[in-house]
Amino acid sequence: MIFLILLFLCWGSFLNVLAYRLIRNQDIVWLRSACPHCNQTLAWSDLIPVLSWIYLRGACRYCHKSISVLYPAIELVTTGLLTALYCTIPHHFFLPYFIFFSALLVTIRSDLETMLISRFVTIFLIPIPIVCAFFGFLPITCTESIIGAVLGYCCLFVTARIFFWITKKQGVGQGDLELLAFIGAFTGIFGCWITLTLGSILGSVIGLIYLLIMQADRSVKIPFGPFLAAGASIYVLFQEPILHIFIYF
Repeated sequence: MIFLILLFLCWGSFLNVLAYRLIRNQDIVWLRSACPHCNQTLAWSDLIPVLSWIYLRGACRYCHKSISVLYPAIELVTTGLLTALYCTIPHHFFLPYFIFFSALLVTIRSDLETMLISRFVTIFLIPIPIVCAFFGFLPITCTESIIGAVLGYCCLFVTARIFFWITKKQGVGQGDLELLAFIGAFTGIFGCWITLTLGSILGSVIGLIYLLIMQADRSVKIPFGPFLAAGASIYVLFQEPILHIFIYF
């Protein structure tokens, strides 16, 4: 288990790099890791997950400018989520959900930093859950996967149109529509609905708390993607008790 945790930490470090470079259209294979401020190539000792950031006190060794707390945060969240996934989900479902959670973590990282979500980790990956569902590697049918994707996109599309018609402002971005379509493909119709419900509740509560604590203007934009990703993660990890609750009621 310790080896697995260390592996997930390293994977979280990779997901940080993936999120950063996908949004900026940078090479994700051959380009060496460098400081985002001074572009100095980093040594291996600067890239140890979590520990390097703590040792360097959250700053670049060379230019001493601050390095985002998102780096260790994503590494730790990745480790926690994937470990919980490994301990919770039947092992024949693990690989598809591993891909799913990894993509969600990339969207969280990029949306928090840039308010952008790459299509390479959402809509372009939708064929994967459909194929996995067809061969029985997901606890939904192929039809449920397809309908979940369509429903996820259309639901937010209609919501966004209504919001714009009422307020004349963009409330939901295109990336959020594609993200919920991706989530629906992995979780089906019910999972898509639960994700949207949980994401909306989390977004409303945390957004309100943020505005009150930071005393920010109400016009400030808060990314919705991380809350959808959180809702989807909660559903996958606790889908059996969630299903039992709804069947009971």
